[in-house]
Amino acid sequence: MNNETQWTTPIPLRPDGTNLLPFPVNALPPIIGDMAQAIATTTSTDVAMAGTSILSAVSYCFSGVYRMSAKRDHTEPLVLYSLTVAEPSFKKSPVISLVKRPYATFAHDWNESNKQDIFKSQSERKLLESKMLALEKKDDVTAEEIAKLQTDLSNIPQSNFRRIAVDDVTPESLVRLLEENNTLLMISDEAGMLGNFSGRYSNNVPNIDLLLKCWNGETFISDRATRASIVLKKPYMSVCLACQPYVFDSMINKTAFRGSGLIARFLYCFPKSNIGTRKYDTQAVPEAVIENYKNLIYKLLQDKFTFHGDMEKYLHFDHKAYGEFVDYYNNYIEPQLVTDMAFCKDWGGKYHGLILRLCGIIHCIKCALNCCDPVEVRVDIDTFCNAIEIGEYFREQAIYAYSLGDTDFATVKAERVLGKIRSKRITNIRQNDLHHLCRCTLFKNAQDFNETIDMLEEYGYLRRFTSKGSNNKTVTDIEVNPHVFS
Repeated sequence: MNNETQWTTPIPLRPDGTNLLPFPVNALPPIIGDMAQAIATTTSTDVAMAGTSILSAVSYCFSGVYRMSAKRDHTEPLVLYSLTVAEPSFKKSPVISLVKRPYATFAHDWNESNKQDIFKSQSERKLLESKMLALEKKDDVTAEEIAKLQTDLSNIPQSNFRRIAVDDVTPESLVRLLEENNTLLMISDEAGMLGNFSGRYSNNVPNIDLLLKCWNGETFISDRATRASIVLKKPYMSVCLACQPYVFDSMINKTAFRGSGLIARFLYCFPKSNIGTRKYDTQAVPEAVIENYKNLIYKLLQDKFTFHGDMEKYLHFDHKAYGEFVDYYNNYIEPQLVTDMAFCKDWGGKYHGLILRLCGIIHCIKCALNCCDPVEVRVDIDTFCNAIEIGEYFREQAIYAYSLGDTDFATVKAERVLGKIRSKRITNIRQNDLHHLCRCTLFKNAQDFNETIDMLEEYGYLRRFTSKGSNNKTVTDIEVNPHVFS
């Protein structure tokens, strides 16, 4: 009898993410934690989506300004790359829009306030360039005269209207934008632009070097026959993207992305679904929360835009926090590279760096709220503990993400059979008949199909019973676990 009480829930064929840690929104500093929670409430979404997006976006405010130092020869910039992976209708667009808004309005306000100075600087450069052209046409011009004008021209910095956010950008345009702005924030509710870097417009030849270097501020040189070389001394870009699962699948299985280490640079967020239980009449984000969030981002961006130093400023642990970090690395992170993180060692190898980045970001936000200089105040144990809570969330998410990319062929075949069972609402069937229904290039022969049925029985999706049929032949009947349809 196909009695549901006789069955237990089958083991998932691949990890389903249901037992992962919840996002530790309370570990976020005030104001950004409040904003994350308010966004989650109004959109009826997992707070992990807003929390992850806010963290990676706010890291832009510190890129090129601060580095977190653990020891003299190991420092990390405060840059985060994040990728939220969610099905359609997860409300990715409203979440990203609310996170992005103050960055867009600040860029507009900044450019309006500095419009006259920008135009003046551009005009001074044009005048000197015109003088240079005229001087070079003279027959009696000397090298000293040309050199003087060139020096004067180099002393006038390039002044352009500032960009903060970029969306659908090509590698070539990104080089130019970084040359003009030094740092950028790539933020979008669709990660499709990553296809631009995987070779969409370059005969499938990947062009991801700049993405790799912007994560750590490494010098990038672009040489093109059609224009002068561009040297980006310390390019930084924070990345805050959301995408559908098929985009993530193509990323995690693309050799160029995975083999280069690009996949290992991302923080992953697979938010839990509330679809089917969401309500429309949720509380809107309170005006006070919006205003506090905007004011904080404006303050951080104002400090960033008025920073003109060539060297980044270094942040340091206090004695107790440093001791805890060393202990955490030696006794937890490193051993886990051969256990829990064995299948994502490339990501795990960067995990201690992620903790440093999170420490620096949280520390700078706290200092801004307390009106003190982040350099003058040491990163304390409370900030370190906040970073650990958030880091543990992303560690579990990364392990889950990599497990999705490592699905074996046996699982694919088992999912094919389950899909046919569900579509036909099959509760009982002879194994040979099921084989005929599922016949495709996945299964080489009856023995291959039988191995897939073995796997489904082992995982609790079905049971088999043998009996004697006509001509005294042994036949196998299959009974399907009712939980398959729930």
